[in-house]
Amino acid sequence: MQGARWWAAGIAALLVVGFGSSWAGAASVSQLQQEEAQAEAQLNQDRNAYQQSQASINSILAELAQLRQSWQADQATASSAAAQLRATDAQIREVQGLIAQNQAQMHTLQAEIATTTAEYQHTEANIATTQRRLDREATLLGGQLRLIEERGSLGYLDVLFGARSFSDFISRVMVFGQIAAAAAQEVDRIRHEELALEAEKAALAQQEAGLKVNEASLEAHQNLLNQEQAALSAAEAHAQALQQAAQADAQLASAKMAQENQLMAQLRQQQQALQQQMAALAGEIDRIAAQLDQLLSQYNQGYLSRRALYDAMLPLVEPIAAKFGLPPALVIAVITEESGGNQAARSVTGAIGLMQLEPGTAAELGIDPYNPEQNVLGGCLYLHQMLQLFHGNLSLALSAYNAGPGAVEANGDQVLPYTEAYVANVEALYALYQSYSG
Repeated sequence: MQGARWWAAGIAALLVVGFGSSWAGAASVSQLQQEEAQAEAQLNQDRNAYQQSQASINSILAELAQLRQSWQADQATASSAAAQLRATDAQIREVQGLIAQNQAQMHTLQAEIATTTAEYQHTEANIATTQRRLDREATLLGGQLRLIEERGSLGYLDVLFGARSFSDFISRVMVFGQIAAAAAQEVDRIRHEELALEAEKAALAQQEAGLKVNEASLEAHQNLLNQEQAALSAAEAHAQALQQAAQADAQLASAKMAQENQLMAQLRQQQQALQQQMAALAGEIDRIAAQLDQLLSQYNQGYLSRRALYDAMLPLVEPIAAKFGLPPALVIAVITEESGGNQAARSVTGAIGLMQLEPGTAAELGIDPYNPEQNVLGGCLYLHQMLQLFHGNLSLALSAYNAGPGAVEANGDQVLPYTEAYVANVEALYALYQSYSG
């Protein structure tokens, strides 16, 4: 229990003052008190600084963990966006391939339509030429037929026999035969061409319908491509924003980590300085504790006088006793009888320290019995309560302090037989110490 040792060292310093003539070279009471107060204040300050440093380090480490989690989340989001971007690129390339294939089919179809249209136009031109020839032959034949109709067979004969010669007649007969045969052939040819034209028109209509379907499909693919490109642009913008945010977070985290590393280096330096200071304080405390052990040994062996003990205890006891209106001589008398001024003293029942507080009593009073000042404070408070309980009767209060108020009340408010020696010793010491204060 290092804290009790420090306070015991302080009391030892006070004891040294009491018999300055017995211990050559000892410091004055005020100097030892100041040194002890400064050492404890410095130690508390160093402890607080160390605890603050540890708290700051823990806070910085927590912030670093949060930054790492945020950076990992941003990296995961960026990876997801990149994967989505790659999938979108693959879909776009597939759609572009389909569009290119449809465009090639459309170009082929357009070339076939152009060829068919040219053939159709050529056929129409042939039909127009044939129609004009037919019109001329029909006109000639019509004139001859009208002549035949007007003159009957004579007209036919006139046409035939209007020849100037036999050869002209034969020629005219042959002309009529050729005209009839050519007309029949031309009619057949026109019929075949009309049938072929109708088939080509039907095929052309089918091709036009297919072309419209292909154009509609191409337009749908183009709209899908536009949508995919818009989604791709949005995904790229989102990915860029995420990347920029991740880069900004990474830069911020890097800067913060650099600051934190610098701060941690400073804290390590401060920690090392604190450890050095604490090592120096520990050496000083060990020195004072050794002095305390020597003083207690001198007191137990009878080398330290009552007056020296009183003078050593007075600076510690006087301000505490004044808070409860107790004479310092009475408090020092109780300390002398209980522990002989030894903070490390322990009774067979577990009583602790200068005024031998029981652990249960200390807990009820809310004080730390291992702290010398709190120990004396708790003892004074308890003694004050006993004096009030027994209406200022010192003997009963001392008997109750030693054995408990319940036992005294059960004994009919009389001093307990087994506390009579204790009460007598304290009262004798009280009288002796009062003579020192006068």
